[in-house]
Amino acid sequence: MKLEEYRLRLVSPDCNPSIEKINAIFELNENLSELLPYLNTSLKGFQYNHQAKILLLKRDGRVITIRPKEISITKLNDEREAKEVFESLKKEILKTERNKKNIKPSYELGLIPSPGEIFKLLPGKNCKECVKPTCKAFAWDIYRKLANIGDEKLELEKCKLLFSQEYKETLEELREILGL
Repeated sequence: MKLEEYRLRLVSPDCNPSIEKINAIFELNENLSELLPYLNTSLKGFQYNHQAKILLLKRDGRVITIRPKEISITKLNDEREAKEVFESLKKEILKTERNKKNIKPSYELGLIPSPGEIFKLLPGKNCKECVKPTCKAFAWDIYRKLANIGDEKLELEKCKLLFSQEYKETLEELREILGL
């Protein structure tokens, strides 16, 4: 496997064609099907569906979708950046292929936690230090960022109480379910 031959298509996001960012779709000549469970482990996928053969990754505010013969990348500035991100990902894919005998494949779905699951792990004091009116609103904000609905970076640090000694264990549990 080399991943050297591909067809690149640049597209505007369907949901908002006026946005300045673009998405890239790399149509591959090689098939990644058998490698997907290994990539799920090595690249720390946040959603994986083995039956549908789809692996989702989050990197630098982008969603990267890996299918057997296609890799799509969101929120890019231009073709140059698309190729840079692809080349970086390609190195990781090829490294995984070379080392797959040492990697335990993961067939886990790894679903995004719901806003309710996130809320249960927040202090629930509605102190507004995070600039949200309630902890429930902060949980929804975290969820939107995980699901790549929002453009901002996920910042748990906005919840000062969560980083106090009293919530140390809860913070670790929250980080675990969020994949941080």
